[in-house]
Amino acid sequence: MARQSATEIDQMIQRVRPTNRDLVRRDITQGIHSTTSSLNLTIVPYYYNNGTSKELLCLKGTVVCRYKGNQYNIPVEIFLQQDHPIVAPVAYVKPTPDMHVSTTSRDVQPDGTVIIPYMRNWRHPNSDLNHLINAMSDAFSQSPPVYSSGSSTSTTTTTTNYATPYPTHTSMPIPPGMGMGGSTASTSHSYPYGYPQTEIPKDVYRESLQAAVVDLVRNRLNETIQIENAQIDSLKKIEYDLNDGEKKLHIFLRDIQQQQTQAQAYMTSIKEKTNDVLDRAQKMSSSGKENSSADDALITPAPVYKQLLQAYAEEHAIQDLLYYLADGLRREAIGLDVYLKHVRELSRKQFILRATMHKCRQIATPSIR
Repeated sequence: MARQSATEIDQMIQRVRPTNRDLVRRDITQGIHSTTSSLNLTIVPYYYNNGTSKELLCLKGTVVCRYKGNQYNIPVEIFLQQDHPIVAPVAYVKPTPDMHVSTTSRDVQPDGTVIIPYMRNWRHPNSDLNHLINAMSDAFSQSPPVYSSGSSTSTTTTTTNYATPYPTHTSMPIPPGMGMGGSTASTSHSYPYGYPQTEIPKDVYRESLQAAVVDLVRNRLNETIQIENAQIDSLKKIEYDLNDGEKKLHIFLRDIQQQQTQAQAYMTSIKEKTNDVLDRAQKMSSSGKENSSADDALITPAPVYKQLLQAYAEEHAIQDLLYYLADGLRREAIGLDVYLKHVRELSRKQFILRATMHKCRQIATPSIR
């Protein structure tokens, strides 16, 4: 039997439109490649007891049966329900006109319905067509589901016949009341050898439905657990970030307090130096007011040198203060308004000191000569 192409299989699946197309496609592909069967996919009407019918996907062909050293091919049809593989498939043995379903088989009902344990215990996703076909082959090898209705001359073949679709060995099970080569009239009643006329067994359908519900609930529960775990992980990450941010904030506040303390000490030092300079400048200004002019204050060369040295020292002190003020502004230890205020006052004092030094040098020059 030639292998069907993937395109042909997809076209039939598209036509029937099962609920789980991807799962059905994968399961069928694995099933038709089973080493214990020769099956092809087709679309067949399935008739229910209530008179309704529905087109279903059906695997038709043969399943290998190995019995007492011989190999036989048992004709079967496996119908896939609309909700496959959630719901178990229904399988039938389809005897040819010269064969009958064995009434002693524990795995096949008289109407040909396959009832092997694997079918009854079908559970998705642990069950699939490939394992079902293998289970059917094992069950049929233990208890062949059909027997030949021909004469004894036609049932004495002892060699392996791979072309024969059913067992013809003399040791095959024969229904009670029917001897070898006897008439088949006593078994002339017909079984539904055409399309199946029975519904899914209630216990199989119920168990499959229960398994489907359990799987659905389990999947939903797993999804919910995964979502909750993800949310918990996210909250833990947020908590870690908040704790880390709190630690950094405490460190930042501690650094700010230290810098504030240093800035206050620096400002205090600058104020002390500024006040000292201002006091000296005030004294110099008062001394200048007592004398009518700089010439009156500088009578002899010796006082001139002393005044020049003092002005020189104070001017350099102001230069240092201006430097520290600029450095404090650069480090943002003092504000711009404070900086400008002190710079204006110190610059005015510096101008007076430089003017005083210039006058002192003019007076001191003749005395040196």
